[in-house]
Amino acid sequence: MSRSWIYLRIVQILVDLLGVYGAFLLSYFLRVGWILSTDFPFRPFACASIFSVIFWIGFLILSKYYRIPPRSGGRVGYDFLLALLGGSIGVGLMIVTYFFRSELFFSRLINIYSIFFGSLFLFLSQLVFRSLMALQKKRGKDVYRTLIVGANRVAEKLIQSIETNAYAPYRVVGVIDPYGLYKNSKFKISNSKKDMVPLLGKLDKLEIVCHQQKITALIQCDAFEHTINLISFCDENNIKFQFDPALRGIYEENLRIREVAGQTLISFVQRDYSGTKKTTYRIIDWILRQVFDVD
Repeated sequence: MSRSWIYLRIVQILVDLLGVYGAFLLSYFLRVGWILSTDFPFRPFACASIFSVIFWIGFLILSKYYRIPPRSGGRVGYDFLLALLGGSIGVGLMIVTYFFRSELFFSRLINIYSIFFGSLFLFLSQLVFRSLMALQKKRGKDVYRTLIVGANRVAEKLIQSIETNAYAPYRVVGVIDPYGLYKNSKFKISNSKKDMVPLLGKLDKLEIVCHQQKITALIQCDAFEHTINLISFCDENNIKFQFDPALRGIYEENLRIREVAGQTLISFVQRDYSGTKKTTYRIIDWILRQVFDVD
């Protein structure tokens, strides 16, 4: 991953720290007034707010709110929920450490203001920095120059997802057809003639293609028997290696990462829900996975 994407997220974290802290201070003045109150001293509240903000942003960091690339599609709302949950934790810390120790003043409204304005700022900052990352992707700046190994439906679906995602830091340079079965000079990824990716030969051209095209990432979607060789090649040439789970007939939604006797394993879970109980079984399966981490 290019450092510029990481630096952009670091800047966002710093901006969010200052912005959320400003939201706490704004909440104080909206509740108390713009003239400092002796019943509710400003300095102790400002100091307590620092720790609440640190816990709020710290929670977001640990929950991968600032992940690269950012969540997209139906998962965008998950970031907003994380911001609200982090705000509840931060304000809860404020209540326990500051308001419970105060004998003269307790305000529920100031806590509501803090969560509202803090979450609003996080939402706006997320929009701004998402736009900056989308702009970087559009310009092709600091993205992985990616080579796809495989000219099949798996590769087609993957390339479509990369090209349509505004934040994925990948640019597909071309496709390697490991078996030479594709007859055209370009690989179609849709019915449109514009949506085509250059076909750069077979696996025997891999080293030349990577050198000429300055490949920095390789994604395997076919030729499973060559996996070890591809991993070794990428390791020797400092190329990021990834493979699609469908390469082995396994789909992403069926994969679970599990720890067995202290060892990390990837587990394939077969789920074939059908009929009127499909929704019920999916909900039960989600609860078991999220709460108890079992299949």
